[in-house]
Amino acid sequence: MIGKPLNNSIITVSIKVYQALLVAYPTKFQQAYGSQMVQVFQDCCLRAFRQGGTNGMVRLWAVTLLDLIQSVISEHRQKEVEMNKEMKPENIEMAGLALIWGAVAFVIGTLLMVMGGSKLYGISVILIIFLSMPLLVFGLLGVRNRYGEIVGAFGKNILLVGAILGPLLSLIGFFGIVNASLWTLLVMGPAVLLTCLTLFGVVALYKKPLPRWNAVPFIAGAWYPIAILSYIILSARTGDWEGGSVIPDVVFIIVSILYTIQGIALAALGYILKSDAPEETAAPA
Repeated sequence: MIGKPLNNSIITVSIKVYQALLVAYPTKFQQAYGSQMVQVFQDCCLRAFRQGGTNGMVRLWAVTLLDLIQSVISEHRQKEVEMNKEMKPENIEMAGLALIWGAVAFVIGTLLMVMGGSKLYGISVILIIFLSMPLLVFGLLGVRNRYGEIVGAFGKNILLVGAILGPLLSLIGFFGIVNASLWTLLVMGPAVLLTCLTLFGVVALYKKPLPRWNAVPFIAGAWYPIAILSYIILSARTGDWEGGSVIPDVVFIIVSILYTIQGIALAALGYILKSDAPEETAAPA
């Protein structure tokens, strides 16, 4: 708990965001060290702002995020053996179902974003960030657990990086650590998650870990990151972040079709995972 009230808004928001980011750690780690980490970060914020103002806070966040990502990955990797033992067949099936429902929310959210523009932006954000992403993260962790040993260290770890870094970026964009321009991180979070799935898909094309349709992970991941990157580059060059006067209607139709195909591929990956859950072996009498 934070011991005293803070008057500076940037410090207050930073501490709240940091508290939210701690959910990326395993639950036991949060319970053991969470309050101490928040207290240390509060002290660092006060010192950084006193010495360097806003620039000092930006530097502190740069260092903090790098350390946070590294330590979160380290903590999760230390639990790898335990997690593998605890991932029962029914949990693999649940991960597959999470991918399927996450795909449904993803398709609806992206189509609303494309067709509704700023009018439906709030609804699309809720569907993509707060409904689809948690389901996709859980589902992709199931994919990692089921096929990680087959695809090797890179394919296995890249899914973990996406599962951690994607939600972190979206949380940073949602709370707006420094200024409103960080809203783009809201959509960059799913893009990073799906980019990591795309890289896993590239490895899967060679290793063929799935029982069938090994091209599905690549198709399920590739389009959204490409679309978001293209949108950001185009909007930055033209200054039109609404996109209506820049992109012809035919492009909106093509984008909608590709988002739908990507959602179908995500659901197909969930179906494969659900169907390929290992059977429990009966204990010897």
